[in-house]
Amino acid sequence: MTGNGEQRAIADRYAIVARIGSGGMGTVWRATDQLLGRTVAIKEIPLHTTGAELSNRMRRAMREARAVARISHPHVVDVYDLVQHDGRLWIVMELVKGPSLAEYLAINGPLTPAQTAAVGLQLVAALDAVHAVGALHRDVKPANVLLRPDGNVVLCDFGIAVLTDSDTDSLTGPGEVVGSLPFLAPERLIDQPVGPPSDLFSLGCTLCALVSGRSPFERSEAAAILHAVAHGQPEIPRSVGPLRPLIEALLRKDPAARPLTPTILAHLRAVAGNAPQRPATVRDAVFPSLQPAPARRRLPRWAIPVIGALVAGAVVAAVLVSRSPDGSTAAAGATTPSGGAARSAAPPAANGRLTPVDAVMPVPGELGHAAPGTYWLFSANQYTRVDVAASGAPFRKRHTTSATSLSGWSNTFQRAPGFTERIDATLRVPGQRDQYWVFSGDQYMRIRVGASHPHADTLLAGPRPLDDWAEAFAGRPGFLDGIDAIMPTPDVPNEVWVFAGSEYARVRLHDGTEPGGVVAQGPSKLSAWSDTFDDFPDFKREIRAVLPVPNEPNQFWAFSARRAMRIVVADGDYADAVLEPPRPLQHWDDIGDGGDSGARQE
Repeated sequence: MTGNGEQRAIADRYAIVARIGSGGMGTVWRATDQLLGRTVAIKEIPLHTTGAELSNRMRRAMREARAVARISHPHVVDVYDLVQHDGRLWIVMELVKGPSLAEYLAINGPLTPAQTAAVGLQLVAALDAVHAVGALHRDVKPANVLLRPDGNVVLCDFGIAVLTDSDTDSLTGPGEVVGSLPFLAPERLIDQPVGPPSDLFSLGCTLCALVSGRSPFERSEAAAILHAVAHGQPEIPRSVGPLRPLIEALLRKDPAARPLTPTILAHLRAVAGNAPQRPATVRDAVFPSLQPAPARRRLPRWAIPVIGALVAGAVVAAVLVSRSPDGSTAAAGATTPSGGAARSAAPPAANGRLTPVDAVMPVPGELGHAAPGTYWLFSANQYTRVDVAASGAPFRKRHTTSATSLSGWSNTFQRAPGFTERIDATLRVPGQRDQYWVFSGDQYMRIRVGASHPHADTLLAGPRPLDDWAEAFAGRPGFLDGIDAIMPTPDVPNEVWVFAGSEYARVRLHDGTEPGGVVAQGPSKLSAWSDTFDDFPDFKREIRAVLPVPNEPNQFWAFSARRAMRIVVADGDYADAVLEPPRPLQHWDDIGDGGDSGARQE
């Protein structure tokens, strides 16, 4: 984006939307291919020179990049275009909407040896394809391995790849060492020739990191890392199990002593086959480790294959569990609405109760009025209207209405696939009392609603892709695949906290009815709410919905999958504190039962 909010265009074709990330060899942007109408990733690589040398280095860079573009392999990121623009090389690639293995490990912990071997089989195939065109990757590590939407791994970030037969300078400046130190091959540090065995050394470090959580050369100081890579012995933990002989062989200091591809593949196949049931694909081996997180409502797109892989067995990761009054458990399988990310869709539990709470929206006629506050509460494909008690009365509400299908919003949600299957979050349009942005999966719409029933709802704009909010959501794929909740800041009218998975960001909204805004703070982990969410694992994993406590501008009900807690957030410094600890949602025992319970306290 430019300073005035206009989209920056590369080669009059690729409109920059938001920055995805950056590293030592350039910045990766999310962009729109305006010719083909698709979203792409575009990597900007500065060439570290000016003047007469620029054209020579650009020519070499284009030759090296074209070598990567010749690769057509399911486990290598697709390169669509190469562009010279503004003294830089721009590589246009497919946008893989999935986490890196480094991100996956940070959330879920290390893989088993069998799971690591299944990943390794695909990485070896990818490196074979790279080496076959005479190129090297030179930065193989978990952060450069992504999970495709189909569950397979893909090797990416060829920004520092060079041809193995090149007798010219690399893209780096004199004296620079490019790559991640704990994953470097020793020959790159002691002025020896590099080649395919150098990538295999990095593969060995990567396999060790996948199964143990760290590179075998990870040390506390950069100098210690360099010494360990060049001269020291790798620290290989016992957790690598049957992968130890292979990892030790890949990490030999002498490149000629490292094993060749057939030997590597044979060992990986043997270890992958040690799993109780040998997986057909990498996703079947890796993704079941998502199972300990049953509270997730919004699985990102890369997790869609998990649903099918787990249906016959442990479906805990793909369902939401609701408790009936007698304590029995009712589970509903996940659905995948068209146009949105896959997530489980739990219908109301016994006696018409709506659990869990997915989203909250104030009824416009009640805005500015005295307590109690009236809200629509959304759960899966249904909603209800409730009056929430004011002040400090925990779990109090009255005048609830029966749970009703979202298809009843005939002029808005019913007109857009996916919106009748779940509402993820809502946000009042700044300066508009009766207008809301409504979010579902990776889409949103702007609607007008009334206080009466039926709601006199009107579709004003959309549905549109969440890419329109890329600047507001910091361009993070986790946010642009679908958000979980939005919470107003107590003291700034046009600022909100936006929650997506285990992350949140504070966003300053644009004035008027145009979507978007700018990031005021973050994104950060929910654990940063050290006095509230961080103390409870389910709330640290996700915030599903937020409901302001009537007449208490600094107090909120926060919902996880099956519990609600009341918190207070101080003005200015936003210090958070728990007022009512998490309690099961059945304490909201009249939601959806159609009765008038009064303001009874549990």
